[in-house]
Amino acid sequence: MSPQNNRPATSPGYAVRRRTEKSRRGLWLKFSAVALVLFLISGGVFYALNSSFFSVVRVESGSYRFTVKDDLDQVLTGYLGRNIWTLSETQVSSSLESLPWVRDLKVFKRLPGTIEVDFREWCPVLALDIQSETGASLVMVEDGRVLEFPGHLPLAALPVLVGVSCARGSDDGAMRLDPAWATDVLDLVDAMATTGLETTGPIDFVVARPEGFAIVLQQGQGRLLVGHEKFADRLARFMAARDHLEPGLQMDLRFRDRITCSRLDNL
Repeated sequence: MSPQNNRPATSPGYAVRRRTEKSRRGLWLKFSAVALVLFLISGGVFYALNSSFFSVVRVESGSYRFTVKDDLDQVLTGYLGRNIWTLSETQVSSSLESLPWVRDLKVFKRLPGTIEVDFREWCPVLALDIQSETGASLVMVEDGRVLEFPGHLPLAALPVLVGVSCARGSDDGAMRLDPAWATDVLDLVDAMATTGLETTGPIDFVVARPEGFAIVLQQGQGRLLVGHEKFADRLARFMAARDHLEPGLQMDLRFRDRITCSRLDNL
């Protein structure tokens, strides 16, 4: 028999993860890198918000016609010197929307210091036969408000609305037509545009009467009675028959499927 091996049994080995000097150095480098990035970002933000390099030095606007230049300049020059990052588009839009003729407004920023304003203006659609408290001519624009026509421009050749008063609203201070007529006037203006009435000749007056509206055409072409409703249908009926109608007639369009005509000695 061979002699027995008397070496003691060894216990199984277990792997133990230990932090080495190398892993600690790697963590420190990562932490330092993150701290450096955060420092640079915060420094860049501080510089962008406080440096004169990003001050607004130029404010540009597109072409416009009815807006008074001094009023527009007074608003826009108030933003010169402001930081372009802290000046929001909403701030600029809100201040410009207070100007009566401004609509469809867009504001753009161009680094490092330019603000660009692009807007369209409301278009006057009717002149009123009354003047403002200051003696300025009054016109109605597309949304129904009544505005003073700019004094530096010749009054546009518009149909004149007769027989409707206007007043300032208590909520926003905007001047509007008498509520009893306002909706009908807007509907009539829309009907005149959609039917192409003015392609037959310019319109002199839109007259409001208790029995409804009368449209007086220029150059003695006639007068159209359209009442209070169904303006588009009634004007479409006139447009279809106009080539067969003599000039100088009063044409009553208020009755369905017919036009009642009478001779006018004086339009």
